[in-house]
Amino acid sequence: MDEPRQQRRPTVAQVYALAAALCGLHDVPFPETRVEASETIERLRRELGHPEPALGDGPQRQRSAG
Repeated sequence: MDEPRQQRRPTVAQVYALAAALCGLHDVPFPETRVEASETIERLRRELGHPEPALGDGPQRQRSAG
């Protein structure tokens, strides 16, 4: 059975809109490439003192074939 609409995860478009709004709020340019996005994420994580390892230090996801 489907979960109620209000309890579903945000859509990709909603996540992008949220990220763009936060970048604008904090005067951070929205990244144009994946490399820029990764660099911006890592810089912001360090600035915030994020306790988790850097994104590149975590376990790699297995991509499914197909």
